Amino acid sequence: MTDLNALTYQNIHSHSFYSNISTHDSVISRTDVAERAVELGHTTLSCIEHGYMGNVFETYRIAKEFNLKLIFGTEFYYVKDRFEKDRTNSHLLVVAKNENGKEAITGLISESYQTGFYGRNRIDEELLFSLPKDDVIVTTACIASPINLYEGYAEYFIPKAKAYFGDNFFLEVQPHWNKKQADFNKKLVEYRKEYNVPFILGVDTHYIKEEDYKMRDIYLKSRKIVYDKEEGFFMDYPETKTIIERFNKQAVLSDEQITEAFNNSHIVDEFDSIEITDDIKMPSVYPDKTEEEKVEILKKHINKAWIEDRKHIPKERHKEYIEAIKSEMSIVENTHMTDYFLMNEKIISLGKEKYGGVLTKTGRGSAPSFYLNKLLDFTAVDRLDSPVTLYPTRFMSESRILEARSLPDVDYNTADPEPFMKAQKEILGEDNAYQMIAYGTMQEKDAFKTYCRGLDIPKNEYWTIAEDLERWVKTDKWKDIIKASQQFIGVVTSFSPHPCSSLLLSYPISRKIGVIKTKEGVDVALIGSYDSDVYKYLKNDLLVVTVWDIIAKVCKELNIEIPDVRKLTKLVENNEKVWDLYKDGMVATLNQAGTPSGKPQVMQYKPQSVRELSMWVAGIRPSFASMKSYFLNRQPFSYNIPAFDELLKDSDNFVLFQESIMATLQFAGYEEDVTYGLLKAIAKKKKGIIEPIHDKFIEGFVAKTGSEEQALKVWTIIENAVNYGFNSSHAYSVALDSLYGAWLKATYPLVYFSVVLNVYKNSKDKQAELINELEYFDISLKGLQFGKSKSDYSYETETNTIYKGISTVAYLNQQVADNLYNLAKEKHYEKDDVIQLFLDILDGALADNRQMNILIKLGFFKEFGEESILLELYNTMTGYQAKKPNPIFTDNKKLDVKYSRTHKEKTKLVRIENIKEYYGLILKNAHLLPTTNLFDRLTSEVEYMGYAETLDQSLGKNVYVVMDINTKYTPVYTLYNMYDGHISVAKIDKKKAYRDTKSTKDGELIIKLGDQIEVQEFAQRPKMALVDGKWESNYDQMQDYIEHVRLIERYED
Repeated sequence: MTDLNALTYQNIHSHSFYSNISTHDSVISRTDVAERAVELGHTTLSCIEHGYMGNVFETYRIAKEFNLKLIFGTEFYYVKDRFEKDRTNSHLLVVAKNENGKEAITGLISESYQTGFYGRNRIDEELLFSLPKDDVIVTTACIASPINLYEGYAEYFIPKAKAYFGDNFFLEVQPHWNKKQADFNKKLVEYRKEYNVPFILGVDTHYIKEEDYKMRDIYLKSRKIVYDKEEGFFMDYPETKTIIERFNKQAVLSDEQITEAFNNSHIVDEFDSIEITDDIKMPSVYPDKTEEEKVEILKKHINKAWIEDRKHIPKERHKEYIEAIKSEMSIVENTHMTDYFLMNEKIISLGKEKYGGVLTKTGRGSAPSFYLNKLLDFTAVDRLDSPVTLYPTRFMSESRILEARSLPDVDYNTADPEPFMKAQKEILGEDNAYQMIAYGTMQEKDAFKTYCRGLDIPKNEYWTIAEDLERWVKTDKWKDIIKASQQFIGVVTSFSPHPCSSLLLSYPISRKIGVIKTKEGVDVALIGSYDSDVYKYLKNDLLVVTVWDIIAKVCKELNIEIPDVRKLTKLVENNEKVWDLYKDGMVATLNQAGTPSGKPQVMQYKPQSVRELSMWVAGIRPSFASMKSYFLNRQPFSYNIPAFDELLKDSDNFVLFQESIMATLQFAGYEEDVTYGLLKAIAKKKKGIIEPIHDKFIEGFVAKTGSEEQALKVWTIIENAVNYGFNSSHAYSVALDSLYGAWLKATYPLVYFSVVLNVYKNSKDKQAELINELEYFDISLKGLQFGKSKSDYSYETETNTIYKGISTVAYLNQQVADNLYNLAKEKHYEKDDVIQLFLDILDGALADNRQMNILIKLGFFKEFGEESILLELYNTMTGYQAKKPNPIFTDNKKLDVKYSRTHKEKTKLVRIENIKEYYGLILKNAHLLPTTNLFDRLTSEVEYMGYAETLDQSLGKNVYVVMDINTKYTPVYTLYNMYDGHISVAKIDKKKAYRDTKSTKDGELIIKLGDQIEVQEFAQRPKMALVDGKWESNYDQMQDYIEHVRLIERYED
């Protein structure tokens, strides 16, 4: 008799938090599963998730770490026909026996997203039976199996699956003693007898220990997910003894059947090992050519570009450049990376020429330090003409590629990556280029909020706590909750396209890697940026750089070419207008300098050259803090080591750049090729590796200087600086990006501001920042105005004025804007022509009644009269909202003024005369019409534009309109600044806020809603927080208070 407790099994059917992107179902990692597998003496680790295979690269690494065999597969969603709107979404488990099976399953996952998606990514009978029958196994999975959910389907499906898959088809039995599972197992016993299909064990792991269900339940509850009648389902990773006990309690399977199920789980022991190699996987656009032939093609590209580029280089330097080309070309040849450059040359060229892509003239990272990248048009930076030293080996060296197998990596900065993504697909093939996947994981704050929601803690109790967990973890009430919530940190909850990385591959990605679809419909490859680096897949990074969208749009508007780097360098040299922008803080939208932290620091440093701005970019990082004051204040500095100071002269004796350290290592005797790798080794300080590097450095430095004392000092400086040394080519590129904007802003301010206001039309804070700078450039900004405003912000050169556009106003659009602008240009209307203007708009159906009311309220037609007068006239002309002439104006005389373009001409003439008569009455009785004050105008703007925009800079910078007051506790005022449109939130102490200080509950506010006020003084005070039942000041969070205020104008409703 078999001792059931002596049976062993392999856990084929398990899930991790990677299933959450399909169905929120688990909070455990694959590491958790692997640790349990080792604990139980199991030898495999499955990557199975709902609908796909999860992060198979991570699972593979974990399997190797724990000496486990990777089992590849998925729990598919299955319907009979994927083209039908069937939400049954039953489950089938499919596992690969070998690499061919793995590719087939991967292809099915991809296809399920392309043609089978309806609520879930589903396969159907057609796809299932397209799998290679000898390379996979199929199990009936859980109680959501199609033979359980589709009535009568078992009698059809099981014989067909048995006939096709043969011994690779199994009935999966699970040990849960829930009635649903017990009933399903009874069916399976009958099917076993009838169709002779063997059992296989599945435990359906979603957590590790039985008691861990609590954390899963908390997570599910936080997501408002409740699974019906899960009692008796044990979704843990149990030991054999526990499984036997559950089967016995279930009382369905015999000992013989249980034994069969256990034993068949070991079928995976016989599977081929799934291996993921880390050999370089470089696509080729010339797959049929030899390496030598490809090298010749690349050399032709390079030579052609050099012939053109040398026209801009002094002849006496040609030899230097030719040597640089030869040196860099040698690196490319010796590392067999020719394909990389040939492929990207085609992609970038096609992206620009066919799809209108804009690539920055500069670059990112180390790519600009390779002159070949300039000749191939990946950048316009000439490393040999740079004011800071750029090392080509910082980008690419033989040792890094051949020894460390680190692929070249050009980060392409674009105004919009889409043209280059299209080019990638066109060059390599539709199925050979996709954006990579990026998994969204819970961080500390979100983990805490999730845990609190799952515990039903009221939101108003935990929400503010989440903002400062480091502080609250020290309190008795919250410390245990915060610590428990940390189990959710790192749990995958979503996925999206990687913001910049694309996978490029010669093979079909849908079969080799897998492609799934985001909820927005974007196809993404099932590999992340990190995994592509580890396993040597080629990724192209296409980054969105807003400043280059601005640069491109400004130059297009000006009808000028974007100057190349050489020309820009000459344009900004000794150009006071440009450098004064940094000195005076006019840096909104300028790269790096325009940030809240960058602005004061660039004003302090006052760069006067490209070199200095490059140094500033490197010098403002937090890791350089100890030296920053010397640098920003331009205090003389020296290490007093002549040889070292000479090496640092490019950066005013500061160790700002990694290249400075590389130069020092080279000075001490190391080859340039290995110096970047040494930086990383020094930073890690790994015992056994760092000592010989140190010794060789000291020896070499002493040989050059004769001073061991100085050598030791320099080594210490290098050790400390290696973690903050900055990539000089990146710093140089960032500086140039900033200067492109600065040159355009200083030279063509009216066009520049018109463009950037459109770019940031949905950012009120950025608009306020830009508006604040207009005075510096003597530019006027005016609101909506008939005959001036177009769809977007537009400018008028003669008056140096920018006009607000109307296309972003609610219920309005470009068509309406174009209609009204064209009307203004076609006809010249005087102020008294308002009736004819409205008639022309009505006859041409240029805008509907709601749109006209909005425009009138927003002051669009203000040159033709007051808002109240125009509304009365237009709405009676159109009968909008049943509006009729005011009987007081007409002395109760009936006057039909309703006008329609569909009226007969005779009727129109009569109505027009009536309209003219009524308009005269309106003007006569205008004092009886409701007036529109500033607050009403602002609220209309908020209603229709999402924000207020009316400005009156003549009032000064400290005048505000009160837009909202919250009096629940200490009164909180929302204030609109009339100078720049900035919104502020500030409190007023109750004693200052109310007239009746004895009873603030019913006391009258001194400053009321809609009032126009001058704030003479703001003060900052710490927010108060409740800690262990006591209110304490929290100096990490400050709150504005209004200390002194003057009422300018009371709002009268």
